[in-house]
Parts: sequence; C-alpha cells; structure tokens
Amino acid sequence: MSSKKSILGVWVIERGSGRNIVAKAYSDAVKLDMDLIAPFLSATHTFIDKASNETLKTIDTETNRYVWEANDYLLFVMVVSKAARLGHMRFMLEYALKEFMTNVVPPGSDVATLLKNWPGTRNTFKGFGDWVDVLVTQYEETDESLVAGKSMDCLEVYSHLFRGVMQVKATKAKKSQIVAKMTEHVEHLLSQYPFLSSVPIDTAGIEVLQIDVYDVSYQHLRDALEELLRLLGKVTQETVAPKEYRNMIFDDVMPYVKGDIQRLETYAILDDVVRYLF
Repeated sequence: MSSKKSILGVWVIERGSGRNIVAKAYSDAVKLDMDLIAPFLSATHTFIDKASNETLKTIDTETNRYVWEANDYLLFVMVVSKAARLGHMRFMLEYALKEFMTNVVPPGSDVATLLKNWPGTRNTFKGFGDWVDVLVTQYEETDESLVAGKSMDCLEVYSHLFRGVMQVKATKAKKSQIVAKMTEHVEHLLSQYPFLSSVPIDTAGIEVLQIDVYDVSYQHLRDALEELLRLLGKVTQETVAPKEYRNMIFDDVMPYVKGDIQRLETYAILDDVVRYLF
C-alpha cells in the first residue's frame, strides 16, 4: 500500500458481546491491541445510543477519526486519517455492511442465527476479512477505486443543490407544478439514464442519494446530475416570480455553495451552478 494511508484500521464487531469478527490494522499508527479495543468500541457505541438517544457516527482524536456504521447485530468501525474524505469512508462502511449481510450470511439463515452459533473463532470470517483487505487496498492504491468515492461526493453535493432550489418561497401549487414538470422531464431521460427511475422527486428535492454508484459509471452519473440541475433551474425559473427565484439563489443555494466550495471546485460543479442557476 501507499505509505500515506487514509484507512488505518477496521473492526467488525458483534454488538451484543463486543466480540471481534474482523480486526485489521493497516498502519503502525494504530498501536493498540485490536482485540482489547473491540469491547470498548462496542460499549462506547451503546452508551451514546442509549444515553443521548443519538446514533454515534464519528469520534475525533488528536490525530485520527473513528467512523461508525451499525445495524441491530453488527458494528463496523474504521479509524482513518483526518485528511480522509468522510463521505468516502462512510460509503465504504455501508458497502461492507451490505456485503456481509448479503454474501456472508448463509442462504436460508439470518445474521442472528449465524452469530448465535458462532464459537468466536476468527477463522470463521477469514474470507470476509480478506475481502475487507482487498477493498482497503483498492481504495489506497488504485485510482479507479476512488471513482465510487467521487460519485458519492457528487451525489451529496447535487442533493444539497436540489434541496436548495426547492427551498424557493412559492405557493404549494407552484411547487407541485415544479415537481410535476421535473417528473415528466425525468421520464423522458430514462432511456438515456435508466438509473434515474429509482429517484423520488418531491417538494423537498430530488433524492439522488438513492442511486447505487457501483452500478453507474462516474461520467454517466455526472452527465445525468448536470442535466437534472439544468432542468430544475429552468423549470423553477419559469414557474416562480423573478424575485422568488433570485431570493432562493442567494438565501438558500449560495450559502451552501460557500460552505462546501472546495468540493464544488474539485469536481467542477461550481461551473454547473453558474451556468444553470444564474
């Protein structure tokens, strides 16, 4: 792997017992007993969940960041450098959790039964541990492995932009008109971008985060998102009063752009904002 790593360690933990299912250290920066830390991570997650009625997502230390993803039975924790893109890391955890539930749990069984019958030996899940190694190695070493992270970043940015546009101060009837026109436009785009069929459109925005980035090439996804922004800007400008549209741009869209301008510049999305909303 590259000497400058984003991912320093990964744990897959049984939530109920705190037992390690998989524990991987990818850097000397993780100088701790991987088995001893697992119960602590599990207890920390449980404490936050019950004491504050909130779900633990990240914890920052002086030099690193712990990123969390969980379901009722499993806790996935990744320790990453603070320079790592949080959206990328979280997406990888979600992807790994889905992989475990889909391909590790035997057909006709469920994860609860699998863990109940598990004697606690790490070799049981060696295959999944090897898969985690490959996933991390690809992220760290292969340029193309970054495409999923790039796609997820773009989905997040465009989702914010779509929500910002739909914050326009207009009557319920006018917002419904925008939704109806956009739904019609998307139907016409399905032959070119079939993955848009799973994307809900309502008065809150266009829920592009539901798109599976592993099923869509990066450029194809970017083309679709750019076209959606163009159409949403056009439809909104045609439907609402000029003052309402202008206020939306400066009160709702531009504050987000200013706060996330680095990502917009990195992926050239700022160009789309200027071309299609102004």
